[in-house]
Amino acid sequence: MDLLAERSRRDGPRRALVDAGAGFSVSWHELDGLAGDWCRRFERLGLRPGDRVAVREPAGVRFAALLFACLRQGCAFVPLPVRSPEPEIARLLDGCRPRVLVEDGEPTLREDAVAGTEDEACLVFTSGTTGPPKGVPLTLANLLASAEGCQESLASTARDRWLLCLAPHHVGGLAIFIRAAVSNQPLITRPRFDEAWVLEALEREHCTLLSLVPTMLVRLLDAGGLEALRRVRAILLGGAPAPAGDVRVWARLGLNVCPTYGLTETGSHVATVPPGAAEELAGTAGFPHSRATIEVVDGQIVVGGPVLSPAFGGRYATGDAGELRADGALVVKGRLDDAIITGGENVQPAEVEEVLRSHPRVRDAAVVGVPDPTWGRVLEARVVAAGVEAAELSDFVRARLASFKVPRRVVFVDSLPRSEGGKLLRGQLS
Repeated sequence: MDLLAERSRRDGPRRALVDAGAGFSVSWHELDGLAGDWCRRFERLGLRPGDRVAVREPAGVRFAALLFACLRQGCAFVPLPVRSPEPEIARLLDGCRPRVLVEDGEPTLREDAVAGTEDEACLVFTSGTTGPPKGVPLTLANLLASAEGCQESLASTARDRWLLCLAPHHVGGLAIFIRAAVSNQPLITRPRFDEAWVLEALEREHCTLLSLVPTMLVRLLDAGGLEALRRVRAILLGGAPAPAGDVRVWARLGLNVCPTYGLTETGSHVATVPPGAAEELAGTAGFPHSRATIEVVDGQIVVGGPVLSPAFGGRYATGDAGELRADGALVVKGRLDDAIITGGENVQPAEVEEVLRSHPRVRDAAVVGVPDPTWGRVLEARVVAAGVEAAELSDFVRARLASFKVPRRVVFVDSLPRSEGGKLLRGQLS
């Protein structure tokens, strides 16, 4: 299936992508032509189906043309971060060993290439928050299933318009290019997240769909974006937990927030809170769509279905702790390997962090285990806050959780290490 050619045939004159970084827009027909130009360049370079093409380009027309050119040629598209330092890029290139690297519109052949498989449409690196980034192969069938699942979860149509705020080298950003083509939805892009531009683009382009990490939403609200955000039909929240208290507040402000749960291994989110249901489903990641299956086995979330990368043999034990409520909504409790054993009790730091973040004067929080001669380990909270004392925060947690989950120490910090996608970098907390 040539997704872009089919969209061009059906809706060629319709605007496909607005590239705010480059300052122009293209129709589906024009984007199809640009992808064709890249295909011809690939042929002159001698690329074959299964070869990997690493792309270090910002979100925009060129990124989209390269993505759809790779899908057309049967090459594996490998998106790389634009702003990462060169040693990190070198490690990623060593991990995927592409035949070609494209930077600033220029393709360069590489001598150390290895071929993927002919059904490998993309190789997407994980965020690396629990170890070095690893490349996850995704097929076109995975990408299409993910896009169809999102369309189902949001009841989206060709009347919707996406505004891309997420980095396209992460699966959450990459997936939006596929969704836009599957559903004939115009896509507005910019190389970097900027609050003022996002709010202006929401107004100017009448965007109806937005995907953010929770910290982005906070920044947009702090920038005075409440009225603009109220007009967005669905605001997907992923990449990091969305605290239940915050979700309720946002919903009561009139924001159509839709917390999600997803992974690189499934091509983006597999569970979503439907638009308009945030308050009643606060604290959950919503319901699985029909292209994904979700089970909880011995407290661990296990996913499967057409969205799952074939590298995992049909079922993937995610390493995330969770439960399925009686109504089918998924509750995510954190990473199993993040559990802290204190005095023989298991504590999921994410549960304590959510309570701390629900305090009105706490902006961010992380919980770690530190050695203790009596209890083995005790909880220490690292908190970004103003106008609150440690004792007050301890009492706040004690009123909401069991006593063994109350941090013995509270340390105030200016910031916490987070990835570009908003995930807490626990390895940097020690």
